[in-house]
Amino acid sequence: YTISTRPISDLVRRIEKEEEELKGKLEIDGTTTSGAQVVVVGGGAAGIELSLALRSRWNNLLDSKLSIKLIDSNNVLFPSEASACRSALQRVMEKYSIEVLHNLVVDEVTSSHVHVSSNNNNAAVVNADSDDAMTEKIPYTHCIWATGAEAHTLAWDMHEQFGLAISPDRGWIRVNRHLQSVSHPSVFAAGDCCEIVNGDRKSPSKAGVYAVRSGPILIENLTRFLGVGSHCIMMDDAADERDLVAYNPQDDFLKLLMCGDGTALGFRFGIPLYGTWVWELKDHIDQMFMNLFDVKNLPTHDSETNKNEVSNEEKGDDEDFDTAQYDQYEAKKERMKAEDACELLLRTDDDVDFQRAWNVLREMMGDKKYKEDVLSIFHRSPLHKR
Repeated sequence: YTISTRPISDLVRRIEKEEEELKGKLEIDGTTTSGAQVVVVGGGAAGIELSLALRSRWNNLLDSKLSIKLIDSNNVLFPSEASACRSALQRVMEKYSIEVLHNLVVDEVTSSHVHVSSNNNNAAVVNADSDDAMTEKIPYTHCIWATGAEAHTLAWDMHEQFGLAISPDRGWIRVNRHLQSVSHPSVFAAGDCCEIVNGDRKSPSKAGVYAVRSGPILIENLTRFLGVGSHCIMMDDAADERDLVAYNPQDDFLKLLMCGDGTALGFRFGIPLYGTWVWELKDHIDQMFMNLFDVKNLPTHDSETNKNEVSNEEKGDDEDFDTAQYDQYEAKKERMKAEDACELLLRTDDDVDFQRAWNVLREMMGDKKYKEDVLSIFHRSPLHKR
């Protein structure tokens, strides 16, 4: 009954199909009295963006007779973000009339209703009496399923058949900091399907930025393990980890949410970013990433050979492996003053140059003192207290 976000090609096809059916009903009935009731399941970035996108795409079509409800299992959206960012997101959801239903889990989806109950695993409602847990039937005409990542069936099968180490509750393939299985050295995994075991450090969240940045590490370690190019590791359980490259995921990253009207909302360093310039930045980054897959931009065998001429010993064991790929940045000689930088990031007008704002964010990422100076000014601003 639901429209799933995976695979993405099916999502686009289903949305277009439902839209054509809505248009067909309008042509036959000549009215929009029935409207549409959209329920989006999943309070993450995908669910939020899809809610906003459908508001933009179907609102005029249905003459504003469109209700959109977002089901979230947490007590707030983006619970790990700073309060200023969460408040900015709440304002956006209210502006576009997206009703957010918190602390709910879906028990069943029928042809006409989404059956939900209280999320008693949530710390906010953990003391609730399970016998009195709230249950509700939410009517819908269109239900979008935008929940989080799920483990591959292959991971569970390999666990059952060969003892591949996985997380017992979710089925993520457990890997070390080289993206190599902790139980089977010949198995490598990266992105959403894995859980990185690295001492007390928490495995990164299931977000595209981590999958993208772990890609070069995965390729490098696979080629080293297989003995391709200048690196040669014996393909057995005694392979020396010192010959592999460690993946060191960043603690946080720039989050950008499309609002569907030519604007976007972003979060970085606890600062909410909003406006047309944020959408232009998001579009620019996405386009740059997709351009990596243009045939003319793909690496050639010769370029890879030249790159590998410098041996691992010459580089040194402690050198960081470059995972920037599409957002490399060279610091400017003349840096914007912290006061001006903070003012620029907080602007919401259409005259902001997204490249200048992006430069500020990357300067902050590369210079701890500069970041602290900008944040100090932000924390004294009225927006921080909203």
